[in-house]
Amino acid sequence: MKGENLRKELKRLEKNALISLVVEVAALRKENLEWLSLKLQGTNGDEAAIAYFKGKIRTCIFNNSTPNLREARKFISNFKKISKDDKLIIDLMLFYVETGTKLGEEYGDLYGAFYTSMENMFHEVIELLNKPRNTSLKEQFMTELNWIMKHATEGWGYKDTIEEYIGELS
Repeated sequence: MKGENLRKELKRLEKNALISLVVEVAALRKENLEWLSLKLQGTNGDEAAIAYFKGKIRTCIFNNSTPNLREARKFISNFKKISKDDKLIIDLMLFYVETGTKLGEEYGDLYGAFYTSMENMFHEVIELLNKPRNTSLKEQFMTELNWIMKHATEGWGYKDTIEEYIGELS
């Protein structure tokens, strides 16, 4: 069923039936319930949502075995579905890179794909900050950008790439 058809069908449901359906969908997967809870909090829930997603990202990166970067990036993608606020999105993306950089500092040289993931996310941040609508955000995030640049490890050319990307900041 396409989006518009779904919307029409949902509008025809009675209030109680619609509530039951939403609760059922939320119960199907933990992620559905988490997403719905955060979505219902609206803009007042931004701080709670950021804290929630940062905790999830930290757990994915600092786990007992290999960092689960795919899962961590999925949380960022899910957050983008909840919020369209570039400041919050950049904050979460930088947290991902900061957390990965801390892992590299703590455990030494990791693997190439790990650093590539950090570099790609950092580059996405730079691209967002270079958008005309975000010029005021550059100054707000300079502390984090500089921290990442200062603490980036030499391994796999990570530090060089981060410095190159910061040079792209207009």
